[in-house]
Amino acid sequence: MAGKRKNDDVAGSSVMPKKRAAQEETAGAKPAAKRSEEEDFPRGGGSALTPAEIREAREEADADFEREKGKKIGKKGGKKGKHGKGEDDEFHGSILSGKLQKSADILRYKSLVVGMKIWGAVAEINNKDMVISLPGGLRGFVLAEEASEVFENVKGHNDKSKKSSQRGKKMEDQSTDLPDADKEVPLLSDLFSVGQLVACTVRKLELTQEKKGRGKPEKEGKNEKRGRRIELSLKLGYLYDGLSIEAVYEGQALTAVVTSIEDHGYLLSFGVPAVSGFLLHRNYLDGTGTSKLRTGQLVQGVVISVDKKRGAVGLKADLGLISSNMVKEFAGLTVELLTPGAMVNARVRSVLKNGLLLSFLTYFTGTVDIFHLEDPLPGADWNTKYSENQRLKARILYIDPVAKTIGLTLNPQLLNNVLPSMSVDVGDVFKDAIVRRVDATIGMLLELPTKENVVAGYVHISSVSDEHIAKLEKKYTVGKKVRARVIGHRVMDALAIASLKESVVDQLLLSHADVQPAMNVTGTVIAVEPYGALVQLAEGVKALCPLQHMSEFQRSNPSSKFQVGSKLKFRVLSCDHHAKKITLTHKKTLITSKLSPIVSYESAVEGLVTHGFITGIEDIGCFVSFYNDVKGLVHKSALGIEAGVKAENVFQVGQSIKCRVLRSDPAARRLSLSFITTSSRDDASEGAAGDELIGKVVAGTVHHVNDSVIIVNVSTPTGLVKGYLTFPHLSDTLGHIEQLKSVTKVGFQFDRLLVLDVTDKQKLIVSAKQSLLQAASSLPSDISQLQPQSVIPGYVANITDRGCFVRFLGRLTGLASVPQVADEFVSDPSNHFSVGQSVRAQVLEVYHDTGKFSLCLKQSVCFSTDVSLIQGYFLEEDKIVEASEASDLEWAKTLAIGACTGGEVQEIKDYGVIVKLPNYKDVVGFVTHYQLGTPVEVGDSVQARVLDVVKADRIVDLTVRPELLQVNKHDSTKKKEKNKKRSHPVMALELHQKVSAVIELVKDAYLVLSLPEQGNAIGFAAAGDYNSRRQDSHQRYSPGQRVVATVEHLGDETNGNRMLLLLSNTGDSVEVKTSNTKKPRRELDKLIGAIVDAEVVAIEELQLVVRVSTGTITEGRVHITEIIDGFEEKNPLSSFNIGQKVRCRVVQRVRLQKSPGRKERTSVLELSLRPSQLSEHLETNVGSTRPGSLPSLEELVPGQCITAYVQEVKDDWAWLSVAPHLRGRLFILDSSTDPSELEKFAERFTVGTPVSCCVKSVDYEKRTLDFIRRQPPQLQEKSLFDVPPMEDADSSSENNTKQVFWIQKGDSLGGRVKQVNPGVGGISVQIAPSSFGRVHVTHLSDEWKDNPASAFKEGQFVRCVVLGVEKNPNGKTVIDLTLRKSLGGMVAANLQASDSATTSSSTAINITSIKDLKIDQEVQGFVKSTSKKGCFISLAPQVDAIVLTCNLSKAFVKDPAESFPPGKLIKGRIINIDADLGRVEMSLKTSGQKKELTSTLLGRRFGDFKEGEVVFGTIKRIEKFGIFVTIEQSSVVAMCHMSEVADHYFKDIDKHYKVGDRVRARVLKVDNTKQRISLGLKESYFSNTETHVQPVTEEDDMKVTNEEDELVDDCEESEEDDVDEENLEDSKGTPSDEDESEDESEEENGVDLDDSDDDEDEDDNEVNELHNNAIETPTPTLVAPPLEVDLEDTNVVDDSEKEEDEESEDAKKLNKRAKKRLKQQREAEISAAEERRLKGDQAPETVDEFEALVRTSPNSSLVWIKYMAFLLQLADVDKARAIAERALQTINYREEMEKLNVWIAYLNLENVYGNPPKEAVLTLFNRALQYNDQKKLYFALLGIYENPRQPKGPQYDMFDQMMKTMIRKFKSSAKVWLKQIQSLMERGMGDVAHKTLDQSLLSLPRRKHIKVISRAALLEYKSGSVERARSIFEGILRNYPKRTDLWSVYLDQEIRVGEVPVIRAIFEKVTCLELPPRKMKFLFKKYLDYEKANGDEEQIEHVKRKAMEYVNNKLG
Repeated sequence: MAGKRKNDDVAGSSVMPKKRAAQEETAGAKPAAKRSEEEDFPRGGGSALTPAEIREAREEADADFEREKGKKIGKKGGKKGKHGKGEDDEFHGSILSGKLQKSADILRYKSLVVGMKIWGAVAEINNKDMVISLPGGLRGFVLAEEASEVFENVKGHNDKSKKSSQRGKKMEDQSTDLPDADKEVPLLSDLFSVGQLVACTVRKLELTQEKKGRGKPEKEGKNEKRGRRIELSLKLGYLYDGLSIEAVYEGQALTAVVTSIEDHGYLLSFGVPAVSGFLLHRNYLDGTGTSKLRTGQLVQGVVISVDKKRGAVGLKADLGLISSNMVKEFAGLTVELLTPGAMVNARVRSVLKNGLLLSFLTYFTGTVDIFHLEDPLPGADWNTKYSENQRLKARILYIDPVAKTIGLTLNPQLLNNVLPSMSVDVGDVFKDAIVRRVDATIGMLLELPTKENVVAGYVHISSVSDEHIAKLEKKYTVGKKVRARVIGHRVMDALAIASLKESVVDQLLLSHADVQPAMNVTGTVIAVEPYGALVQLAEGVKALCPLQHMSEFQRSNPSSKFQVGSKLKFRVLSCDHHAKKITLTHKKTLITSKLSPIVSYESAVEGLVTHGFITGIEDIGCFVSFYNDVKGLVHKSALGIEAGVKAENVFQVGQSIKCRVLRSDPAARRLSLSFITTSSRDDASEGAAGDELIGKVVAGTVHHVNDSVIIVNVSTPTGLVKGYLTFPHLSDTLGHIEQLKSVTKVGFQFDRLLVLDVTDKQKLIVSAKQSLLQAASSLPSDISQLQPQSVIPGYVANITDRGCFVRFLGRLTGLASVPQVADEFVSDPSNHFSVGQSVRAQVLEVYHDTGKFSLCLKQSVCFSTDVSLIQGYFLEEDKIVEASEASDLEWAKTLAIGACTGGEVQEIKDYGVIVKLPNYKDVVGFVTHYQLGTPVEVGDSVQARVLDVVKADRIVDLTVRPELLQVNKHDSTKKKEKNKKRSHPVMALELHQKVSAVIELVKDAYLVLSLPEQGNAIGFAAAGDYNSRRQDSHQRYSPGQRVVATVEHLGDETNGNRMLLLLSNTGDSVEVKTSNTKKPRRELDKLIGAIVDAEVVAIEELQLVVRVSTGTITEGRVHITEIIDGFEEKNPLSSFNIGQKVRCRVVQRVRLQKSPGRKERTSVLELSLRPSQLSEHLETNVGSTRPGSLPSLEELVPGQCITAYVQEVKDDWAWLSVAPHLRGRLFILDSSTDPSELEKFAERFTVGTPVSCCVKSVDYEKRTLDFIRRQPPQLQEKSLFDVPPMEDADSSSENNTKQVFWIQKGDSLGGRVKQVNPGVGGISVQIAPSSFGRVHVTHLSDEWKDNPASAFKEGQFVRCVVLGVEKNPNGKTVIDLTLRKSLGGMVAANLQASDSATTSSSTAINITSIKDLKIDQEVQGFVKSTSKKGCFISLAPQVDAIVLTCNLSKAFVKDPAESFPPGKLIKGRIINIDADLGRVEMSLKTSGQKKELTSTLLGRRFGDFKEGEVVFGTIKRIEKFGIFVTIEQSSVVAMCHMSEVADHYFKDIDKHYKVGDRVRARVLKVDNTKQRISLGLKESYFSNTETHVQPVTEEDDMKVTNEEDELVDDCEESEEDDVDEENLEDSKGTPSDEDESEDESEEENGVDLDDSDDDEDEDDNEVNELHNNAIETPTPTLVAPPLEVDLEDTNVVDDSEKEEDEESEDAKKLNKRAKKRLKQQREAEISAAEERRLKGDQAPETVDEFEALVRTSPNSSLVWIKYMAFLLQLADVDKARAIAERALQTINYREEMEKLNVWIAYLNLENVYGNPPKEAVLTLFNRALQYNDQKKLYFALLGIYENPRQPKGPQYDMFDQMMKTMIRKFKSSAKVWLKQIQSLMERGMGDVAHKTLDQSLLSLPRRKHIKVISRAALLEYKSGSVERARSIFEGILRNYPKRTDLWSVYLDQEIRVGEVPVIRAIFEKVTCLELPPRKMKFLFKKYLDYEKANGDEEQIEHVKRKAMEYVNNKLG
């Protein structure tokens, strides 16, 4: 075996999951090949071990645990029972214990696990999947997408196309990322071939359920594979899981998939990214030299070259090399690297009882089962051919990664890499098959002789015989010849599956190939559809009977005869063997036709008369169809109708008709037919002779037995006649029918058969029913023989909605209408009777004129007057025993009924005692608990009396009760004297004598009774009657019950000397005494209140049935509510056993309802076992009417908590029983608030389950009671709101009703989605039977996304929290709910998963009213409606906002309604709030959070501007009515009206000003209400002496930028409650290090909470700054941020000159003074521009300007990055790369940070424009590592891949690879580990993050542990589990209780969570510590501040008192 990994991490697991659970956990696992090569810290799993290795480690840990715990178990020994350890367990256990196994493991379904690798062969190829034949006879399925990556890519393309179309995008947008949609997709048949050997991986195991109603064939052996589906995958990623280039060597055989076809060969893939391959055309030798490979095709080859540097492998596909290739041993070889189909050199390690144990490759062992030896027909001495250390060649069949087991094969053909050939076909019959080996409990190996060679066949034990065979080896010996039939193939085992069953060997149909047109078949209906019926003809052979062929004529609906499970006769219309399609007909004419059928045009000879069916009627005649789609035309002249009569008036479409062939033209496929045929022969004389046999009793011999009828040869005076005996006519008893069917074989003799009818073909219909045979002479065959009111036996011929049709002799049939079917009300007659059932019918009325008569089947008038039913039952019992060839029946003569015998108690069961009879072998005695009398123990010797003998089962029913053992003794001495002359009690009886009997045994069909007054003689009576046998005898009768019976038969040898009794027709348990019936009731009433002893005789679902001994035996019951006091989780009835003695108190007497057949009601005692009822103080109440009375409805009040038991679950209600006479109901939504529990409502509340609940409402008038599971609040503490739980709201005002249903703000309720409203309508949730609440769209989830209501569906269960309850103006109650998890809500698990998985969601902001909003606040909401004026946004249930059209976007919005549909999630900021009017105005023109914050901190606000102030700005937009100007140093946009632009009139403003021009303006007006500023640009507004705001210089701007970052950081930190948490947050994008040497002593104790490492620099801030300014989108301008300065170009002069020319006409109109002023203004602007250019404030806009700038500042990374961004704006990517290279060469080597900035910008550029980006970035990154600090560079690249604003979003695959590398390189860096943990937590991978935290503590120094743990806890608070965060902090503070900084952080986080009890508990704990006064002062102050903000005066005083106590303790 392979070496085992250490399992330290998994050895401590709580419990190893079961094997099947492990399969389900790994069913959705990704192939390991998709993971990175770095396996130290993989994604999604939290462990570097593969699932197989984890299971191996767990199994080893459990095995060690079992060895340490239970060594004594192995010493006990003893034989294993049937449920002992199986072969699989023994095999796995031997591996864990190190012992050699005793048997080879045979591959079975139960031994499969997900991830197992198996060698198989392609058996069938379909369009969407393939069938794979596996070893062990298993079959698996491979879906198309799992067969090759080609289909997976196509599927992914289709999925993306659908998503794209749904979003309204064009497919061209994704054409670069998706495969070519027009590319031809290959078929599975193009890539694979039948018989191809493939290596598969098990991906899924599931148990499939058959559709309801679909029955199995009657004769079918047990098939373990039925309903089990194995899904496989041929993807190499699963096969080569863990393969690396180091594990590849020359000469190795590998399987690859063709990914591309090149000029010189094929590009190959092995499913793992680390290895690729290439196959030259000349190296592909497939044996033919003609075929070529296709993309996606699998190819096997031998490695001829390995390039480990590039991970490339060269292959040669040579069949000869592949078949002879052997696996070589190399270092690092593990079981995961082995593949199925690989050949190995092995040696025999041990010879097992059913195979070999081989060892190979030094460390590995595998087994070869007996079916895979070299000899295909190994005999019993096969093991002599193998010896230990014998060397063999073997191929791997399968590899189990869980159990580490390997299966091998020695089959010669498989060793040659060739599929074993099968020379026999399914259905072949071998008359002389030879038995070669007998496996006692498994089956037999056969030799099937063929002409070519000998084929091995195997017969499973279930297919050996139709009958049960006890010992296979005795009946079949080696060398015996048998008849066998091939029923299947096990191709991988080189075996043919055979069957010896006669029913299979003689079976007409076995496969589709056996079906031929016009063949008569019998099938079972498995489904009925509107278009027809699906019929199963044989196992695996199904056919369709179309709707038009269900009856003789055309139908619109399926015939009622077609019921699921019905067996019907059909005839094959057509069959397509290739497509496996069969069409049937059920037209009776076609089925019964004896005429030669037409199955082809060639068989239609002229003059042939046959049957067909009409398919069309036209003017020219009728079209007739025959079998196999042969059609012909009957001309109108040959229709045989009179002239002028239309054909459609005579014939119908679908009608079966006889026709004659006139002409046939096979070549043209034409037939000419005629309906004029010769007349049929007259069989009247023969029919008259046959009618004489009706009603006669004849004998017959079985000639043939098929699925529906037995054909017998009946001797008549005219000779042998065929008789037909249907199965229902075998017996009067349903149970005997199946037994007689099994024993009826060819040659079986029926001594007495009654002829019921004679068909027109002289065939007899016979019956073997004893009821008909005994009344044969009196049965009527004609209506004239019927007498009204007479009762005669018959049988049910048919059942319809009208009633039951009862038939007698011939076809004499009468109807018993529904009211006459039974004494009680009947809705469906089929519930009372079945077709073929024997009945007794009373003739009511006879209508001779119509030939009809009516019948009555009521039991009250049709009861039996004799014992024919029970007599026939015992006769048939003996016949079954005789026919079953049972030997040695002498024991039955000795153990006669009533005889006494001795025995020994062998075993005591819950249902009785098993007694061993020493003198009788294989005969078992059985004693029921009722017949025990006194308790017995195992081994006791007992004397017993025989009550009944069941010969077929060799069981003897006994009694050991003393009163029954005294056979001839009677307590009446007087009766003894009268009967002195009688020697035997039975002899003292006379026929027709009425006796009193006691029921001793209750069987399904009969009762065993004792006659106490006749010396306890034993008698037998029928438990039912002909018309009442559907009633359960065990419910109707019970042991000890007394009945009145009549002796009808004293017994003889024909019935086993049984005395037969006939019960009185009342069927009631009647006492023989004729005393007044009121007296026993009065006696029972006297017992009320008494404590009595009782014996449990039956345990029902809700009560115990007991027998009370009070002088006379009385029946009693103990209800489930009267067993215990209080509440227990388990069912109290489970602690009782039948026969157990109990002590109980009589509570009351109960009169039961009438049972069927009873005249009067019976009374039983209601008992109680509750300890409170059995207490001594209640003893004085004996004889009172209600001692310790049961609870009544009047005693229950709302809010009372009680214990109830589930009585019934129906729909949405669970009915709970509170007392025997009192029950209530529990609504589904009142049972829990957990959606998962609500979904399993019926599973949680099963009958008898105890439920602790509260009374919800009580209605005393209607006597109704409602419960609720949640505890109601106290009335005085809460403001309650009454909602009616059952009726409408009006019913709550009734005086006779007490009902309270508490709903108030904050309550958590269970709910069910009733309605999902479109847009922002939210959803409606049902919270009570007639109460509903509404959930606003903003309260559906904490994670907001577009159209959130679409994620819900009607009927979905949720947990909701009440936000408010109020009355609307109409007086109706409105309940507002929330489903947000942060507020206590919960939705179903699938919806939570979808919410967490969405990438476009955002966290919700809790807004309750307009008071929660502030100006400039960032908010989000859902679009409510959109118009041309703007959008209405829903922010909260009561808060809406409006967004004007001008504020929708910075860009022009053409159609707001299209861009902002209802339900769309938008984000914006508040720009205006009018609390009085409730008006909120928003703007969507927002930038990022940091930019907005920066503008707020550094820029000027709206209120900072004053009228008259002079400002500078930039023109943003020019309109006809004015100019919009963005004021510098702010984000405020002001407007200058056209009248204020200049002192003179401008016709066209845009001729004088351009967008982007910098202007000077004076503030004319500030409108605070409308938030508007008006500007003036007139020159007259300015004077030379005025001062104004100067523009920002470059130097000042850079300073401001740096200050801005600091202020932003400070602001962000101030917004959080804890600095340390914000440091963690900053570490996402701004990794920074601090010196850890500040407090070395504290670091030794794990003090530092700052994100700092001793090996990191503070320069990371600059790295982060560059990272934040990196390339984010493909837009070239975003490579780096633009300079925060506004410089004007000298081209302004040129533009000004152009403008001067354009406005020359206007200028002429101006006076000289105005011209002079305008000229001076222009000159001033030009000089200012030149001055700014000299100072460097102008942003360069040409290459020359940038070149001048870089020459001026060669070491400035910002200048170089601006230059690169400029070139990208020009779309010159190559030039930008050149500038980056030039910058790296130019910048001085001492300027490390400047160079690092350029490297980061360069990496951003390649990430956007690289081709491909991944390779380009990695190449450049490897270069950069040589010149920069590696950790800083890694973090910079990490930020690039993590940035969500990148073109492709967060590239988590590259991010994860980088993190793995960083963890490996910087294991001692806390920042790296925290970065990984933070990323995992933010992505919802909490489990993986927890494991990563554990791994980090193993790598980091101890001084960093506390820092990492505490920061991980902060991350848990933000993104994970609050409970886990608390446990982490509690664990830290237990070890470091004096760390006030940790306490402070802990408290801050809990205050954010807001759970007040938890917060106060922490404060109480920390203020009890013994800390220095300075620290305690800080903690008390924090506590006091919290209580001032959240508590009341009492809490504040409590804190102050606690502080004073601390001070006093210190001082005192």
